[in-house]
Amino acid sequence: MLIATAILALGLVAIFGLTHTAHQRSVDAADLAAVELACQTTLNELLANQNPIAPVAAKSIDGVRHWKLEVRVGNAPRPGLATLVIYAQKFDPQGELPTGTSFQLVRWVPQSRVKQIDETPSPFSSDASPFAEFEDPFTQPSIE
Repeated sequence: MLIATAILALGLVAIFGLTHTAHQRSVDAADLAAVELACQTTLNELLANQNPIAPVAAKSIDGVRHWKLEVRVGNAPRPGLATLVIYAQKFDPQGELPTGTSFQLVRWVPQSRVKQIDETPSPFSSDASPFAEFEDPFTQPSIE
């Protein structure tokens, strides 16, 4: 009887642990979906607006806790184009340290639409150039 009770208790603990993990993952997935929608909305607003595009400092996303969104504008590898990056990052509950979870949308836009190029490193990243990772796909070696 004692062994059966111990096995039942361990099974219940395991089930509750799995339930908690599943709930946390579903909340994280819902938050990420809301962040993706906020990034897409920001990108659409910038592209549809006739005003020049300028960098926007990190700001909290409405309705999503612990996430911040920023707009980066940098030089593209192609002349006459600029790289527009909508970048969101999740922070710890105190809002100080990034957790490693992030989302970004990247578009190339005509440089004539850009008001200011942001050459300073992002507060989200320690990279010297946040645009170094966006290489020109037309200069990649072709496979023949």
